[in-house]
Amino acid sequence: MLKPAFAIGTAAALWASAVGAQETIDLKFAVFTPEQEITYQEAMKPWAEAVMEATDGKVNIQLFPGGTLGRDGSKQIKMLKDGVADIAFIIPAYNPGLFPDNAVIELPDTSANATEGSVAFWRLFEGGNLRGYEDFEVLGMFTTAPYSIHGTFPIETMADLKGKKIRIAGKLEQQCVEAIGAVPVGMPISKIPESLSRGVIDATPMHYAALHAFGVAGATDHHYHNVLGSLPFGFIMTREAFDALPEDVQAVMREKGGEALARIFGAAMDAENAKLVQQTIDDPDQTVVEPSEQDRKDWAEAVSTCVNAWTAEHDKGEELHQALIEQLEAIRAE
Repeated sequence: MLKPAFAIGTAAALWASAVGAQETIDLKFAVFTPEQEITYQEAMKPWAEAVMEATDGKVNIQLFPGGTLGRDGSKQIKMLKDGVADIAFIIPAYNPGLFPDNAVIELPDTSANATEGSVAFWRLFEGGNLRGYEDFEVLGMFTTAPYSIHGTFPIETMADLKGKKIRIAGKLEQQCVEAIGAVPVGMPISKIPESLSRGVIDATPMHYAALHAFGVAGATDHHYHNVLGSLPFGFIMTREAFDALPEDVQAVMREKGGEALARIFGAAMDAENAKLVQQTIDDPDQTVVEPSEQDRKDWAEAVSTCVNAWTAEHDKGEELHQALIEQLEAIRAE
């Protein structure tokens, strides 16, 4: 059976291969995170398998985890446009200015877990609340569980973070780290373990599944459970490439993704996080601190300054914040 390769931007050739008798559409799916990472295992890989099964072999999706096609998270969209990949896993925050509204998901004290965060994120996108996606087909959208703080030093209260160097990704996280009295240090996620070990940073915000998937767990032994926001991410195609696919293939891709996949992934991430939290609590070499009621109040007051700053600075800040709250309330009511 012939399996003609296709490149982004060659819509006519793609259509020809799609309608050709017994020919298969080959799609390359770029994933810069490790193969064992939960998003790959519970969202991207199952989605690709479901699409291939539902199209009876008409589509072959080859996954390239671990950065095989490109390790730089900020270059994934460029890879789509250059034809290196046809589908790509992206973290929107790694593309400053391109997706101006996504940071609403990163606001502290909003979603309580990955399930409601992922569903709310998808609904905001589907409802037209999020700009920047006009040139893309969004196949899956998710959020992590809320980030807690993991460090190399004892953390009993928020006061212990004052003056400490904490890794950040993005402006909002920077503002929130500054609000709690710490010093933000930007760096790629791949550099966190070594930076912790060398003292370049003292702590990092992260959810537990990523803590283990990216090797950060081995570099931290103190875990503080006041939380920041969640990180939004997803996987996409360019509009041109998606529109060139046969309509029945498009329909299957959408059916296997969207809110249904957000719920499946969110539940899997929440279960994994719960397991890893308990595992950490049970480890005598690890220290896990649940903040006191007063410390939670102090934390909430501190991070409210970065929430207020973001909503004031953003041209749709109040509107987006309110839309997210309404979605979360609706999800909880369900």
